[in-house]
Amino acid sequence: MTYKAYAATMQSVWFSEDEGHSWNRLLTPTGGFYNEARVWAVTTHPERPGEVLAGSDQGLYRFTEETGRFDYIPSPMDQLHILKIAQDPHDADCIVCGTRPGEIFVTEDNGESWTRSTLDASTECWFINTSRVTSIHFDPRDRDTIWITVEIDGVFRSTDRGKTWQLIIRGLHDNDSHDLVFRDHDDGSRTILCSTEDGVHRSFDNGETWEQMKIPQAKWDYFRSLKQPAENSDTVIASVGDKPSGEAGELLISRDFGESWDICTMSHKANSTLWSIGTNPADTSLLFAATIFGQIFKSTDGGANWQKMARELGEIRMITWAPV
Repeated sequence: MTYKAYAATMQSVWFSEDEGHSWNRLLTPTGGFYNEARVWAVTTHPERPGEVLAGSDQGLYRFTEETGRFDYIPSPMDQLHILKIAQDPHDADCIVCGTRPGEIFVTEDNGESWTRSTLDASTECWFINTSRVTSIHFDPRDRDTIWITVEIDGVFRSTDRGKTWQLIIRGLHDNDSHDLVFRDHDDGSRTILCSTEDGVHRSFDNGETWEQMKIPQAKWDYFRSLKQPAENSDTVIASVGDKPSGEAGELLISRDFGESWDICTMSHKANSTLWSIGTNPADTSLLFAATIFGQIFKSTDGGANWQKMARELGEIRMITWAPV
């Protein structure tokens, strides 16, 4: 399988074509995108191999292998920071973007037109001044339902494809929410995990209530990314650090959807919080992870063991990979 890895950084988008060993970015004159733009999000879709959407402080951009460049997508988000992007797994033309300040924008026609959602998140937040969207998830079993986490405002759920939203935070110890993973069981029940500044929380009633979990293996409470290497899997990888930027971090793995956890083996100490974990169902054994201060780690065994790549970048906000 041929694949590329992608890193959203404070100096544009970087590409790796050799399994994460070396990284390069496009030149500004020919790449269509200023190579020192701040980029927070990159996303791919299995229906469109070689295509990448990038969210930045200069708008939304699309890269394709055919053009070999980033092309600007006009949208009402040009004056905002585009922090998260998600595409409907069943329809690549449906794109949902989350911004700072915390707002949601939806397109059903691949970016030709956009609708600003009625999210009604807080516009001012303690510590980070303005709220921001930290994750977007299309519900695994209900195509009309979309979930988001907002920092610092909690978990929101929409049952009408992003038109209206409900804040669901009962039981959360901290509304500084970062990521979600879902496990739909054979008996029809569902468990959801939510990472926050104050540990991981769990819901058994589709988000109506939450309970804080005890994870004694974690050295710190600041959990960031949660990812399942395989869809609807019991295996979950969690990233944690000493504080939002921080000076140390680690990865944890659970093989029973949060009931128990082990510390992942990492070849080197992390230089800051592990900010992002990149997975792709095309190969559930291959994962990437990145610290906020530029280290890149790779796992080829589903997340148990991680090898640091020699190449480091600047500040990284998201890492992912996809077949091309």
